[in-house]
Amino acid sequence: MAGILDLPLMREAVTSCHYFWEAGWGECHAGNMSYLLSDDDIAEVEPFFMARPVRVPFGYDTAGLVGKSFLITRTGGQFRTIVERAERDMGIIRVNEGSYDILWGYDNGAGRPTSELPAHLLCHASRLGSNPDNRLVMHTHPTYLNAMTTIADLDEKSFTETLWSLNSECILVFPDGIGVLPWMVCGEGEIGPLTAKKMERYRIVVWPYHGIFSSGDSFDEAIGLIETVDKNAHVYVAVNGKPKHCINEGQLKDLASHFGLSAAF
Repeated sequence: MAGILDLPLMREAVTSCHYFWEAGWGECHAGNMSYLLSDDDIAEVEPFFMARPVRVPFGYDTAGLVGKSFLITRTGGQFRTIVERAERDMGIIRVNEGSYDILWGYDNGAGRPTSELPAHLLCHASRLGSNPDNRLVMHTHPTYLNAMTTIADLDEKSFTETLWSLNSECILVFPDGIGVLPWMVCGEGEIGPLTAKKMERYRIVVWPYHGIFSSGDSFDEAIGLIETVDKNAHVYVAVNGKPKHCINEGQLKDLASHFGLSAAF
C-alpha cells in the first residue's frame, strides 16, 4: 500500500522545501511552509491520520480559521534533510479554538509546528480575504534579497519600483508590489500581525536582513515570486556598493535577550 508521502501533494511539498535548501535559502533550521488543505486534500490524507490526535494548547489568534487543516513544517526541522525525514519535519494540524490537533507527522506528535505558526495563520487569513483560492504561505531566506536590504531604500514603494526597473518580467510577476516591514525581532510577537496586515494587499512581504514571506494559490506561484525577487535583487547587488545599513548592536542585543542567549558583546 502506498504511503502518505506518495501522494502528489506531499511529494510536491517535500520537493519544494528541499529546493529552498538547494537554492541556498534554507540553511540550518531556516524556512517554514504552511499549506491550507482543501476538502479533497483531506479526503486523501485522512486515512493516514493518527488514531488519537495530539491536542496542543494554542494561546494565539486563530484568525477565524477554526476547523481548517494545514500541512506545515516543524520547528527545528531542516530543509536539507526533509526528503529523508518528512514524517519528522512536517505534519498536519487542525485548528481549534484555543488549541490545535496534530493529526499526522512530527514524529507521531512528539514535535511541534514552526514557531512562526501564529504568523502563518494570520497571513493565511489575510490572503484568503483577498483571494479565496490562496493555499500557501512560505518563509525563507533568499541570499541576494537579504543583501539588497542592506543597500536599498527600504521604503516599500521605492523597493518595489527598484525591482520593477531591473527586469521587464518583474512588474508582470508581481504587479501588486512588495510589502516591506522595518526590522524587528522574529518569531512570536508583533512581526506576525504586521506581516499579515501587509498581506491584505501584497503576496510578498520582506523582512529586512532576514528573509521573505510569500503566498499563492500553488507552489509554483509562491516559489516563482521568491525566485523573481531574488534574481533581480542579485542584479541590484551586482551593480551597487557596500552595505549602507544592517542589524545594529542594540537590535542584536534585543535578539539575544528574546531567545535567552548569552552573547559576547
